[in-house]
Amino acid sequence: MSQQGQGLATRTIRGMAWAYGAYVGGRVLVLVSTAILARLLTPADFGVVALALVFMTFLEAIRDLGLGQALILANPGEEAERAQTVFSWSVVLGAALSLATAALAPLAAHFFHEPQLKAIVPVIGLNFLLRSLGATHYALARQHLEYRVRTVSEVSEVTVRGVVGIALALAGLGAWSLVLGFVAGAAASTVVLWALVKFRPRARLTREHLRDLLGFGGMVTFIDLGSVVFYNLDYLFVGRVLGAAQLGLYTIGFRIPELAILNIAHVAGDVLFPAYSELGRERLRDGYMTAVRYTAMLTLPLATGLMVLARPVILVAFGDQWTGSIPVARVVAAYALFATLAIPPGMVLKVTRRLWLMAGIGMPQMIVLVVLLATFTSKGILAVAIVTAALQVVPPLVQTVIVSRQLVLPLRAVGRALAPTVGACVAMGAVLLPLQKLIWTPLPTLLACIPVGAVVYLGVLWLTAREDLRRLRAMALPGRTAATPS
Repeated sequence: MSQQGQGLATRTIRGMAWAYGAYVGGRVLVLVSTAILARLLTPADFGVVALALVFMTFLEAIRDLGLGQALILANPGEEAERAQTVFSWSVVLGAALSLATAALAPLAAHFFHEPQLKAIVPVIGLNFLLRSLGATHYALARQHLEYRVRTVSEVSEVTVRGVVGIALALAGLGAWSLVLGFVAGAAASTVVLWALVKFRPRARLTREHLRDLLGFGGMVTFIDLGSVVFYNLDYLFVGRVLGAAQLGLYTIGFRIPELAILNIAHVAGDVLFPAYSELGRERLRDGYMTAVRYTAMLTLPLATGLMVLARPVILVAFGDQWTGSIPVARVVAAYALFATLAIPPGMVLKVTRRLWLMAGIGMPQMIVLVVLLATFTSKGILAVAIVTAALQVVPPLVQTVIVSRQLVLPLRAVGRALAPTVGACVAMGAVLLPLQKLIWTPLPTLLACIPVGAVVYLGVLWLTAREDLRRLRAMALPGRTAATPS
């Protein structure tokens, strides 16, 4: 790898370390607060709020028409003007979406047969306006790989959300404790972003570079909207066909895989997009292979471990009333793994402005998903999880083939990059399967299996990919490895 390529790879790994550090810290707080709330609230409470969030999520994809992502590609000399334009139009769109959400609340209540949504949806809709006020600051921090800023912002959000939610749940507010916690968290995040990012917008609507920003952002929005629809159709069908209580169980089944695995996709995407945007073709190949290798090293063992240990994890974290979520969690772990592996090739297609290829892959997949969900949702939440996970296998495979041809990279090179991690995960699974059956009691199972699994995985990886582990450590923790020979 060239010296420049090595430097950018190091910045990218450090950025991912900071971003994932923020993610881990924030998600630990989310897990703790969710575990407490799961014992204070019912599946129906979680399900009602999940219905409101499903409705909101479809509007979330168009909240800024991709202007924030387009800002990341701005030239330094135009950054200030473009940031002002992005801010002013983001706030306009945020306010419009908050009003639209309130107006559509009765429709959501009627569609899901849930009267509480008439009051809940307008309040959650305030998130659009609150987040729009900090969206440009967030994009600027992302553009400059300032992940320390984002760490503080994201941890502040989940802390405030959890504290407010738990306090209100103890006061007996039921589903409203979750609703008001979301709003308080969004407000806290925006306040922190304004405090830590120097950008100060003017109070006027500007159009400088708007057409160019919308040219890229509009296509990104189209892709994101398709992704949002695809990733939330299962919630939509479960809520409509099976009701709020089953949706609550389905939501908790998603929670651990989402926290441990799926959100890595968002962390990796946040870092890889601005990092990839700096690369030429040759360096992009190096960056892509680095991302494939290290993303797999992190996500494959988490998915394998969760598929084996879903039962003790759910019971220890949330309690016996969530037993129905266990089979869903096992299936969703596989789903989350493939969603994460689609990120490196997806970012290459986005940076090289081949978004139409992503749309071409996604549209047939979505049509098939609608047909399958319409057919199998009545059979229960496990059937829904299986259908959704099965279709998630397609995008990473197709995108990997396309990107390999685009970068003139043999597929066997990608296979070689993944082989050590796959082998280590197979060894870990082979050890954990009999071990967890011998112990069975949930907490002792986790206390025994987690360290044993980690030792087996890292031990096999040390034998088969020692240089990769050393390089990862050197890039992520340069201060501790400065004296280590390369």
